[in-house]
Amino acid sequence: MRIRTRAAVFGIALLVAGAALAASFTPPPPPRHWVTDTAGVLSPQTRAQLDARLRRYEQDTGHQVVVWIGQSTGGIPIEEWVVRTFEAWKIGRKGLDDGVGVFVFVQDRRLRIEVGYGLEGDVPDAIAHRIVDEQAVPRLKTGDYDGAMQATVGALLAKIGGETSPPPAPPPIATHGQARPMSPGQMIVWLVIGAILLLLFITHPRLAFLLLWSMTSGGSRRHGGGGWG
Repeated sequence: MRIRTRAAVFGIALLVAGAALAASFTPPPPPRHWVTDTAGVLSPQTRAQLDARLRRYEQDTGHQVVVWIGQSTGGIPIEEWVVRTFEAWKIGRKGLDDGVGVFVFVQDRRLRIEVGYGLEGDVPDAIAHRIVDEQAVPRLKTGDYDGAMQATVGALLAKIGGETSPPPAPPPIATHGQARPMSPGQMIVWLVIGAILLLLFITHPRLAFLLLWSMTSGGSRRHGGGGWG
């Protein structure tokens, strides 16, 4: 009985603490752009392209779609954080409520699409979940934030409709079998390693063979983020 009582008290304490945290929550200031990346995970080119695309889309259709990327909700349930922020920012036109918000929290590894009532017919909950599961999550698990946001925005605009300019093709999802281009720094590192191995093969062939085997024996393992969606 004491264990159950302590567990109940602990649970109530957590609920009270969570309620107090939520009550003290103040939404961040409304964004000045259509794409805001406070976590710094998007490339400047992708951020600029998406921002221009969403700005043009709002000019053509009136529908406001924003992307906001941060680190964490600070312990507040993502649903409450997003809903309160969405309402505070008044995304979409007054009286039409035709806005959409894509919220990503890098540290929490969570994301959520919030849709205004005026667009729920175009993007119901089932469609929003499908876009998250099929377009965002697979790319986020590989660390491809650029591709995840491009594909997510593209899928949303396709469902809502009205985009006048030809939409870009969605970026492919990186898989274990796809080779990624090396950066100049990576190429230099591999050239140095190759030169060292060549020298070792000439002077100490057995040592070079053991070193090469140790480098390649664990090279097939890949790690991706977990918990997205």
